Amino acid sequence: MGDCLLLTSPVSALKRQFPGFRVSVLVERRFAGCFRNNRDFDHILSPGNKLAAAALLVTRRFDAIINLHGGPTSFAYSCLACGPRIGAEHYGYSKLYHGLFPPPDPQAHTTESTLNVFRWMGLEVEKAPPLRYLVQPREREAMERKFGTRPYVVIHPAAVMETKRWPAQRFAQIAKAMQDRQFTVVLTCGPGEENMVGEVAREAPGTSIMLGLTIPELAELIRGAKLFIGNDSGPMHLAAAVGTPTIAVWGSSDSRRWHPWEVEHRLVQNHFECNPCPGYRCLVAASPLCIESVTVEQVDTALEEMLAVHAH
Repeated sequence: MGDCLLLTSPVSALKRQFPGFRVSVLVERRFAGCFRNNRDFDHILSPGNKLAAAALLVTRRFDAIINLHGGPTSFAYSCLACGPRIGAEHYGYSKLYHGLFPPPDPQAHTTESTLNVFRWMGLEVEKAPPLRYLVQPREREAMERKFGTRPYVVIHPAAVMETKRWPAQRFAQIAKAMQDRQFTVVLTCGPGEENMVGEVAREAPGTSIMLGLTIPELAELIRGAKLFIGNDSGPMHLAAAVGTPTIAVWGSSDSRRWHPWEVEHRLVQNHFECNPCPGYRCLVAASPLCIESVTVEQVDTALEEMLAVHAH
């Protein structure tokens, strides 16, 4: 989800300079909603499985096929469609590409890294623009009917990896702190993450739980919020795409490359010598010390700073 949303920025810059280009994106069906109504993308290719993807691609011809992922599956997909393949110098099977762009700068944000690929191909732009997620009128109206003028914050306590998940009990303390500040607190999660939301809700009575949201529904819920609070996750990037001020609690990943892009935010992180790491598990301790070291007081201080800025 995050990769999809981060792609909206450089493609926006690409289409601004070359409006006649027709851009297709191959994406898992569950994330196709990241591009809903975004006219920068002319075709959203979202087959249901690998066999369907192969059948879809083998009939297509492109003037350029850009592999931004680099794994074996994306390489196989790039070979199925007809057209010149473009990948990075450090990719596997690099000799089978028709053009090779330099490896990304490890200091650069992911949006800038993708934009550098387009610069290598001839795009002329100084900086990657903000992420884009257009207003979805039907979903926006539904959220406005539900919450009216009540000020609310969205807390998304889940993340795919344990090394990126701040403990649910601490999110619950933040939820209660926001309730004390007279905010309605809305808890969200993705499929299979309901237990974490339930744990937060048990320790913070009075919170509102919204499960099973589509990406457009979640986008409009977050767009209407005063703040988004969560881990390094896809919804964090969605908050950036809709322009909602964000508090990001950070663990194992590289905050230089993945922090919320071009939106007001506070990043709450304690630095460790082993950071960043792949994040599949903690390699230096029995549990992920990086995310566990972040205190409720640190997050609350970030909230105070953000709320002071948005007092009016």
